Amino acid sequence: MRGVILFLALVTVSSAQNKLILPPLPKKQLSCAVQELYVIGLSTHDPAERHKAMLEWLDKSKCSPDDYVNIWNALPEWAGTSDSPALRAKIMEKAR
Repeated sequence: MRGVILFLALVTVSSAQNKLILPPLPKKQLSCAVQELYVIGLSTHDPAERHKAMLEWLDKSKCSPDDYVNIWNALPEWAGTSDSPALRAKIMEKAR
């Protein structure tokens, strides 16, 4: 009796196998290289130029919300004296 139940269970699972596999999730096409923002922050010494370059990078990049959280948290280190409400507002706008 156990053999029959096991056989039926295996047949049921094998016939439903196609339905059990979930389709792959669509991949988001993000062009986010947070390292570039890090390099801008640490290699551009003039605060005005650094601020402008960071705003330009934020304009052209598309990151995940998690990346924007990491950028937000690291901005005091990376931007230094260029950290401003404009940069913070741009990050909040892009994170939506």
